[in-house]
Amino acid sequence: MMTNFNSNTNNIQTKPEFKSICHVNLAAGFRGGERQTVILIRTLQKEYPELTQFLVCRKNGELPEYVKDIPNLTVIQVRNELFGHVVLNTRAEIIHAHEAKAVHFAAIHHALYKTPYIITRRVPQLIKNSTFNRYGYDHASFISSVSNAIRSSVIKSFGSDLNLSGKLTVIHDAFTPDRGNQEETDRIRKNLGQGPVFGHIGAYVDRHKGQKVFIEAIRKLVKDLPNAVFIFLGSGRDETELKELTKDLPQVKWLGFKNNVADYINAMDYFVFPSRNEGLGSILLDVMYNHVPVVASATDGITEVIMHEQNGLLFENGNSEDLYQKITELVKDDDLKNRMKKNADEIISKYAPELYARKHAALYTDIIMKVNQEK
Repeated sequence: MMTNFNSNTNNIQTKPEFKSICHVNLAAGFRGGERQTVILIRTLQKEYPELTQFLVCRKNGELPEYVKDIPNLTVIQVRNELFGHVVLNTRAEIIHAHEAKAVHFAAIHHALYKTPYIITRRVPQLIKNSTFNRYGYDHASFISSVSNAIRSSVIKSFGSDLNLSGKLTVIHDAFTPDRGNQEETDRIRKNLGQGPVFGHIGAYVDRHKGQKVFIEAIRKLVKDLPNAVFIFLGSGRDETELKELTKDLPQVKWLGFKNNVADYINAMDYFVFPSRNEGLGSILLDVMYNHVPVVASATDGITEVIMHEQNGLLFENGNSEDLYQKITELVKDDDLKNRMKKNADEIISKYAPELYARKHAALYTDIIMKVNQEK
């Protein structure tokens, strides 16, 4: 029987029947999905030290740098999803595809070697209903979405063309277990001045992360909070345009991509997340883990993590006036702020990396048991 992955318990006990897993993530950069891939690989190694793991990733990509210290992990770097199959061969019992190109890799490998595979889907956009994608999703053993919103989008993508019942599950992301370095946080905070610090972390891509909505709200906030500082961490194609939009706002700092994210989170008084669409928003988990109050857009998987006036505030997606009002409310209400922090502390254990790894281990075990039964 399949494990109930939506249970609130932290005590999923799964004796692993599997001995080897191959993770596939062919992203060139390093964003939330890649961070979650690393968290899973690293935590599986800690939970199951005898497990052999492989990682197929893009040649000259950023991912290998983040896993080089993980024991019992073999990294296979490839140009694209067409390569690496002969090298991997049947060395892994299961393939775990962590993004779209990885699904193509897993489907090809399954056609060549019959290796079962699981897909993790983490973006809310509809999947193109192509022959190749239908094959990839139809032949997957399980399709794990990081939110119920994404699960619904997977079903909608293929409509009646595919029957995915029995394959779909939801496993929310995990927080990064990093409290940061207090000395570095103090240094960052000193450089930002004495006023309140509002932060955002995400790719500089407005159609996804909604920085322009935040900028519109900032233009009003600076009148109320002249000493406030607004910091943006990330990188992306809209960087030049976004900097141009704020050149008359010296309070806005574009700090670029940072590896030591927790140090910057802990330098913030408030975290603002104005995404226009978002599978889940795993950075919200890191922010709650580090006790920073959140204001976020009420869209997609965000509403599964942030409950309004409980562990954060939600504003109408794309509405800068509503964002301004919600931030103002939070700044003025210390009781609300403290209650949100307390509630966030109480629920964050649901997103622990250990639980995240055990839920995936239960999926892998189900796959191996099914394969053994069919022999």
